[in-house]
Amino acid sequence: MGKRGKIIKKRNIIVILCDQLRKDFLPIYGCEAIKTPNIDKLAHEGVIFDKCITQSPVCAPARATMMTGRYVSDHQVWTNDVPFRQGVEYLAEKMNDLGYVTGAFGKLHHTPGLDTKGFTHSSLMEENRLKNEDSYLKFLKEKDSTVKSVFNVNSKHQFKLDDNLYYEGFTANKALGFIDEHKEQPFFAWVSFQGPHTPYDPPKEWRGKVNVDKLPKPIIRPNKDLSENALYRSALRNISEDIKEIMDIREAYGEMIMEIDAQIGKILKYLEKENLLDNTTILFSSDHGDLLGDMDLNEKGPYLFEAQLGIPMILSNQPNVEKNKRSNLLVGNIDIPGTVLEIAGSIHGIGYSKSMLSLLNGNLSRNVNFSEFCDTIKIVEDGQYRYAYYPFDGYSELYDRDSDPNELNNLHGKDEYLNIENKFLKDILDFNIISHGIKIEAHDLVPSKKKGIENKYPNFLDDFPIAFPVNASEKMDKLAAKGLDTKFNEFCKGRSILVHYSANWKE
Repeated sequence: MGKRGKIIKKRNIIVILCDQLRKDFLPIYGCEAIKTPNIDKLAHEGVIFDKCITQSPVCAPARATMMTGRYVSDHQVWTNDVPFRQGVEYLAEKMNDLGYVTGAFGKLHHTPGLDTKGFTHSSLMEENRLKNEDSYLKFLKEKDSTVKSVFNVNSKHQFKLDDNLYYEGFTANKALGFIDEHKEQPFFAWVSFQGPHTPYDPPKEWRGKVNVDKLPKPIIRPNKDLSENALYRSALRNISEDIKEIMDIREAYGEMIMEIDAQIGKILKYLEKENLLDNTTILFSSDHGDLLGDMDLNEKGPYLFEAQLGIPMILSNQPNVEKNKRSNLLVGNIDIPGTVLEIAGSIHGIGYSKSMLSLLNGNLSRNVNFSEFCDTIKIVEDGQYRYAYYPFDGYSELYDRDSDPNELNNLHGKDEYLNIENKFLKDILDFNIISHGIKIEAHDLVPSKKKGIENKYPNFLDDFPIAFPVNASEKMDKLAAKGLDTKFNEFCKGRSILVHYSANWKE
């Protein structure tokens, strides 16, 4: 209740996602080749995060992270078309419990394909995984019974049906129908566009609208000193050496971004018309990026390169957040669910997700970010250096992104950087322990260890199993006599204890 008994409605929340969107193709990150007035508007009304990465540079694992707030090694969607492990919480279920009506539109990429993980309303475009159960394919067949696929692309990288049938418009329209139906309730809409993912098939409306001369050019690695994984993937995928062919794909990619921007504009226009925008927070991001020929690689894979690891992130139209601001805070798409829950008023987070609101106001911090692709590569970065360890083959990469933003000079193994590499290896070990479940006897959870865990996993005590705690007064006296913290096990009080020594513990 507000002043004089007026009911204050919870903020509506919309998460807008792209698939395979690298951030350097957006004007807000410096691209001059295309125009995105609606994404620009979101940025002007909020915070642009310049150091946001994906927690996995492949679709389903990254999307599972956004649904659970957990790293890939934890939720176990380690590659596409693999189911979630049992026993994890899902963002949509928590939002339902908070009184929101929830809807998901476009691509979720869950396995099983129709499992929305708690969204009570949905209309999905899941490439061709759902076959005749796909909402978008049903829509197409109603318009043209000869259509057999969700993708209808010609040899010129162009959608060959009428532009009004394009999938991004379908997704936006379904989201708008949901919002219109539930605008009197607090709503949570997950609007997940398919593009600019392959098959790079923009609608005809945008043909010729990209300034090709100003598009980012492919990054060429002169000495080809790539990981063995990258060499094999490059050979298997037969990357074109024809720069014009690569630029044609980049042009189509840019056109798809412009189409998505237009659909975002349609959503914003509706929110303004219905007087909903003032009470709606919008998050904009992607699951991962796309190499598009950089380093003789395409799409995504087990690499640390910025084109696929770095993603856009905008937190827009949120009260008490400075507008038109840029932030160098380390964030990731893992932080989307924690941010959504804080905006919704939850006192509990989810998984390892850190709310960007709490990061912005200093209540939380992060000094290292983590990403992984299966058990093929583990990646950490601290805002300047980015490091990758390839388990089992001993290969590593280290780049100073301040002086080498294109990641061409591998510093691994150089004496002056050994301390940095050793520190990053410890970080990788920490993240993998966290992901597999922290098991420490309570009397060994000393203050320095607890602080170190909380820096990477703020909510770890929520599901921390308690064994052998210390609380007996005579034990506290011994700690006090040595000048040690007598309250370091107080978090155990009132909680279920697996096992304990009765001499050490008194309730």
